[in-house]
Amino acid sequence: MNLHEALDLQVLEKNELEKINLDGKLFVITAGMMSEHTLAHELALRMAPEEKHAILFVGYAAPETPADKLRTAARGESFQFSNSNGVLTRNCEMQIFDLSAHANREELVDFAVRLNPRSVILGHGEPAARGWIEAELRARLPRLNILQPQPGEEFSV
Repeated sequence: MNLHEALDLQVLEKNELEKINLDGKLFVITAGMMSEHTLAHELALRMAPEEKHAILFVGYAAPETPADKLRTAARGESFQFSNSNGVLTRNCEMQIFDLSAHANREELVDFAVRLNPRSVILGHGEPAARGWIEAELRARLPRLNILQPQPGEEFSV
């Protein structure tokens, strides 16, 4: 199913999100970790305190991310959601569906070791998670060239 066509999805900019009435709307958000400075983070700040809203997770949320903190908070519980906001209270409905296509990091390292490549590019994930994967790969494949480019950075292998 093509969600974009079926649901007439629109991409919002942050300034649009601040003005939009959330009632009666479905938001499909791809920033599953709810990292700071993403629309998912800003939307959660507005939705989580309201009993009339629901947040449904369908994928992976790494430990200690804002999404993980929200997912583990009981209804009515106050917690530190992220570094950039104060205390957030979760009053919204929340459900978690295990529909993730993510492999866990151990599986990713095992896969790379089986392939025995010359180079690996780590371009997705939280810095701590990428650091863990890099350390494991270096221990198991000492001659491996590991690159961690920054967004927009050009490189060659």
